[in-house]
Amino acid sequence: MECILTADTGSGESEQYKVAKSIENLIKRHPKIETVIIAGDNIYPDGCFDIHDNQFNSKFRDVYQGIHLPFYLCLGNHDYHINAQSQVDYTHSQYNEDKKWNIPSKWYTQGFPHCDFFFIDTNFERLSELDVRKQLRDTIRSIQNSKKRWKILCGHHTWRSVGGHGNAEPKHEAFMDALLKRVKIDLYLCGHDHCKSLIMVGKHKIPTLVIGTGGKEYDESYFYPEKMDFDDSSLEYFSPNLGVCYMKCNDNSLSLTCYNERLQKEYNYTMKK
Repeated sequence: MECILTADTGSGESEQYKVAKSIENLIKRHPKIETVIIAGDNIYPDGCFDIHDNQFNSKFRDVYQGIHLPFYLCLGNHDYHINAQSQVDYTHSQYNEDKKWNIPSKWYTQGFPHCDFFFIDTNFERLSELDVRKQLRDTIRSIQNSKKRWKILCGHHTWRSVGGHGNAEPKHEAFMDALLKRVKIDLYLCGHDHCKSLIMVGKHKIPTLVIGTGGKEYDESYFYPEKMDFDDSSLEYFSPNLGVCYMKCNDNSLSLTCYNERLQKEYNYTMKK
């Protein structure tokens, strides 16, 4: 299975178009790529009003018109400012007949050969305690029922990061701790900080990929390696550049290759089973 990973895309500005063109070229280089994953902040600055909002065109369809693949997304904090439910509703609307935009619910599972993606809603301050508990139960059950070799958790907010947003807020941290007491995952994928990084998370020893470089430039001064002291997490890679990650997996290995927007290779990380 081959796919593209990115996040923090929906600016509608030149930066997003640059990254979109790099995705098109990466697909030409790797024609077996079958999907694009966007880890939230799909529509800046405030999300959408309803399914008729033209931002679904100006900040998604127009930008990615040269990419003829399904996109699977989760909700970021900016997507919540006006009406997060509109992005779920758009998935099921007449405006999405080609099924290019996919957020079937606020948390969901999407299966591919060799791997399952478990998309979660990390906007915990926006969710009721009842919804947080339901999401936890649903996600545990989905991971337990997964027969795939690789299990990838995808949310918007950072779990560990050396960027400006830093480490997880208490409710997010509690959710991750409760989840990982019951199940195992192979990778946490997120955006939120507009940089790229690969971090091995403390006691869990789980890699987390921050890939929030799909549509907005990053201020290079927002770099705080001391945040890794929180639980002896270790920073393996950092880049402030725009770009994406190309993921490839089979039953024996999963590789992550990060590129800048000019498709210059920056980093590769490979896991084996």
